[in-house]
Amino acid sequence: MKSVTNSELYDILGVSVSASRQDIKKAYRVNALKHHPDKNGHSEESKRKFQQICKAYEILKDERKRRMYDRFGTTDENQWNTETTSYQEQSGMSAGDLFAQFFGGGSTTGSFFNNDTPFFEKRQGAGATPSRRELPRGPDIKHYLKCTLEEVYHGKRAKLALKRTRICKKCKGEGGLKTTQCYTCSGRGMWTETKRHGPMVQTWSSTCSDCAGRGSFMKEKDICRDCSGQGCFRERRIFDIEVHKGMENGQEVVLPGEADEVVCSELGSERVIPGDVIIIMEQLPHNTFWRHQDSSLVLDHCKVDLKTSLCGGPVWVDSHPSGKLLKIDVLPGEILKPGAIKCVEGMGMPKSNGGFGNLYIRFDVAFPDTLKQETAEALKAVLDKEPGLERCAGKPPASVENKEVEEHVLSNFAPDLELPRSGNRKRQARGQSAASKRHKHVGDDSDDSDVAGERNGGCTMH
Repeated sequence: MKSVTNSELYDILGVSVSASRQDIKKAYRVNALKHHPDKNGHSEESKRKFQQICKAYEILKDERKRRMYDRFGTTDENQWNTETTSYQEQSGMSAGDLFAQFFGGGSTTGSFFNNDTPFFEKRQGAGATPSRRELPRGPDIKHYLKCTLEEVYHGKRAKLALKRTRICKKCKGEGGLKTTQCYTCSGRGMWTETKRHGPMVQTWSSTCSDCAGRGSFMKEKDICRDCSGQGCFRERRIFDIEVHKGMENGQEVVLPGEADEVVCSELGSERVIPGDVIIIMEQLPHNTFWRHQDSSLVLDHCKVDLKTSLCGGPVWVDSHPSGKLLKIDVLPGEILKPGAIKCVEGMGMPKSNGGFGNLYIRFDVAFPDTLKQETAEALKAVLDKEPGLERCAGKPPASVENKEVEEHVLSNFAPDLELPRSGNRKRQARGQSAASKRHKHVGDDSDDSDVAGERNGGCTMH
């Protein structure tokens, strides 16, 4: 067995002074996994032990450094050649970097447990205020509040529960009451690396990965118990929302500064200026009414009988959002034509500046399918005496001389006029083709006027 001045680094890894490079590598893997701070609650002892293991492996894996250690028995940089200045400057990596590199991670912010936060960062508190820059504004929280037409008409108050992330008031987002200076970077948050390449010296700075550039971390005993050292916590807040009378669909109620104070970003948990909680009123569809220009109500397809449409009378409107049963009088002599739109003033939705909008009603006249003979005769006699009644189809055209008249009656058969036009064209083409074939069988001596009359289907009466 070879003799060495100091076997401390070998003892840290648990290998003999004559161990091979492969044995040293295997011992480092076992000890690094065993004492990694992430697996030991980030205790001070695990951090110290982990640093020692990484430092021992950093020296013993390098044949030149191992020979220097075996010869001098120390890690003092003054006993090494002048190519490097310190442990960090020799390799340009910290214990966390070495661990990440050994286990397949090349990033200086990598973690063995695939944590997106830098090494030891979570002990600093997720809500810690970033230094040397202003806080960004966080996103707004939007929520759609569904309301019925009746609720919007009368107004209401609603309880709304939302979850948000807020800064811990006890530790003020620091994660604890006291911080400890990072011994890796001596509290600077940065380290300077210097390497000599022949006559030239290269120097550059990088962020300390052990403290994520903060220069300090939290001891176990100083961790805030209210937020478990995170500096923030999720809370369930209940807001009292007032829906004003006549609110428009899509109108917003803004609660300023009530959103998250800590958000997740590419850098981990980040403290922000809280955004707003925005409540958007979403009106549910109504079975009978719909809104027009926000303050007006429209009642479509209000059915009235033929008698009321011609002679007047009461029209009853139920399910008005006010909860009242409306009686609307159609005055005698006022004719309600099919599709006529009438206005009832002041029976619409409440206005924000006071008052109410209008109610518009579109009437559908329910015609009877048939009338008794005596009823039709009596109605005809009455209407013939009405001076303002316009007669369109009851009398023949002005000139009927030298014209052949065909008489027809109406039937209840009618095609579906709502079908697509392409379908109509196809049926029309088939009909014309069939008519053409039938015409050929009649003979060439058929009268063209008969065919024309057959196509026109006259409905003139005299």
